[in-house]
Amino acid sequence: MRDLIEYDLHPRGMHVDEALSELDRLISRARGRGAHVFAVVTGYGSTGGTNRIKESVLEACRIYKRQNHIRGFLDGEYAGDMFSNEFLAFPDAALLPTYYKKCPNPGIVIIAV
Repeated sequence: MRDLIEYDLHPRGMHVDEALSELDRLISRARGRGAHVFAVVTGYGSTGGTNRIKESVLEACRIYKRQNHIRGFLDGEYAGDMFSNEFLAFPDAALLPTYYKKCPNPGIVIIAV
């Protein structure tokens, strides 16, 4: 069972700048509502340019973290690797539902606000 709210940032035809604007809105909304963790679907393949969205979201999350706008983020690819530096650095690893740990997904980014 998935217990995290997921938002899709790679619907057909969405451009990187639109995805990043939506990411900014989602983070602000989550912070305002007191949410702790949510996931964004970024896609990960080269088809349709979704790899650019994922890489841009990860870079934006690095910046947001440095600015203390978010507490951390986790590339879904590492959600099942509890010994990776990425997983260990994620501040809310204990809040990750078992589904994400058992089925790592490189097409999502999990964000802690």
